[in-house]
Amino acid sequence: MPKTLSEVRAFLAERLGLRGPFWRAGESMDRAVDLGMIQIDSIIRTGLRNHEIVWAARSDAPVGDFYKMVYGERRMLETHYPIFATRRDWLPQFLQDFHKAVEGSLHYDELKPIKRKLIKQILANGPVSPGELEAERIIGGFNTVKATTKALEHLFYEGKVQVSGRTKNFHRQFDVTQNVAPELLQHPRIRSADHQRFMVESALEVLKIASRNQLAQRVNHHFGSWRGPGLTESRKLVDRFAQEGLLEPIAVKDGDGEETWFILAKDHAAWERAAKKSDARVRLIAPLDNLLFNRDRFSQLYGFTYKFEAYTPVRQRRFYFALPILWKDDVVGLIDGKREDGKWLVTGLDIMKPVDADALRQGLHRFARIAGAEKVAAGRKVEDKWRKSLSGKIES
Repeated sequence: MPKTLSEVRAFLAERLGLRGPFWRAGESMDRAVDLGMIQIDSIIRTGLRNHEIVWAARSDAPVGDFYKMVYGERRMLETHYPIFATRRDWLPQFLQDFHKAVEGSLHYDELKPIKRKLIKQILANGPVSPGELEAERIIGGFNTVKATTKALEHLFYEGKVQVSGRTKNFHRQFDVTQNVAPELLQHPRIRSADHQRFMVESALEVLKIASRNQLAQRVNHHFGSWRGPGLTESRKLVDRFAQEGLLEPIAVKDGDGEETWFILAKDHAAWERAAKKSDARVRLIAPLDNLLFNRDRFSQLYGFTYKFEAYTPVRQRRFYFALPILWKDDVVGLIDGKREDGKWLVTGLDIMKPVDADALRQGLHRFARIAGAEKVAAGRKVEDKWRKSLSGKIES
C-alpha cells in the first residue's frame, strides 16, 4: 500500500532529530554528526546563528557544544565554500579532487608566492584569519577580495589548510592540515565506483528521504557544480545504487498519483519507528536547516514555498529571517523576530495551519531563552490574540 506524505514527514522529522525528546548533553554531538552536514552562517539577528538554531531545535545541550564538536573535538570539520560543518570521515571523499576547482583559475599563478608565504607564516605563528592580513584586492568573491583571502581559499581546495576555528568576531581561522586533520594528507586514492557510491549514500544521509529527482540534485551538489556529472548522470547513479540495494524504494501517494521516494536500506527500522505518535513540542527551524536542504521537497511536503529573504531588498521582502514553525511533524507557520535590549521581539508571524497556543508560546520562549533574551514581546504587525499569548517574561 502506498505511503502518505504525512508518513514521509514523520520519518523525516524522526531522522533529522526534530521529533521526540530534545537530545541530552551526553548524546548531542553523536546525534549531530548523524546529520552529516550542518550549514554555517554568520547572521545573528535572532540572537542565534543558523547553525546554532539547528542545534537548539534538537538539543538541550549548550550551544557552545556545537563549537566544541567542530573546533575542539573536531568530530565535524568546517568546509570552506560551501560553508558546512561536515562529518570528518567524509572529507577524504569530498576533498579528493577539490584542487581541480582552482588549478588554472584567474590569479592562480600570481597567488603561488602568497600561498607559500602564508604556509610559512602559519607554521611559524599558528592559525591565521583573513581579517588579520594586509593585501591588495583582486577580482573574487561578490566583487573584489583580498589576495590573501583568495590564497587561503586556494590552499583549502588544495588540501594544505583547513578551517580550524572562529574568532570572537566569527571570522574563519586557518591552520595547516597536518595540525587539524592529518589523515587528509595520507588517504589513498578512492576508486571511482566507491566514490560514486559514497556520493549517493552521503546525499541520502543528509536528506534522509527524497524522491529520485530530489536525491539526484543532492548527489550532483555533493560532487560540486564544477566537477559534478550533471542531473542526468546523477539520476542514473541513483537508479544504479537502488538496484544494488543501497537504497530502499518507498511508494508515496501524492494527489491522484504515486511517486517513488528513497531511504537508505539501513534506515528501514527508523521508518517503522516513525509510525509512532508524534510529540506536541514546537520547534523553531533555521532558515538553512537540513529540513530545507531541498526546497522542492519542502514545498511538496508542507504545502508552501519558503524563501530566505535576508539578502532580498527591504521593499521586496515580507520577512527578514523567517523561522518555520514545526509542530506535530508539520510546518504550521513562519515567525520572524530579533533579539534587542534583553527581549526577543516578534516582528512577523504567519500562522497557516492550526497550532496549540501554549505549545507555540513554550517553543518560542525556549528559543528566546537560548538566544539570551529575558522576555518576549510582539510588534504591531502581529495579530492581537498571538501578541497576548506569546508576550511575557521568560521563565527559567
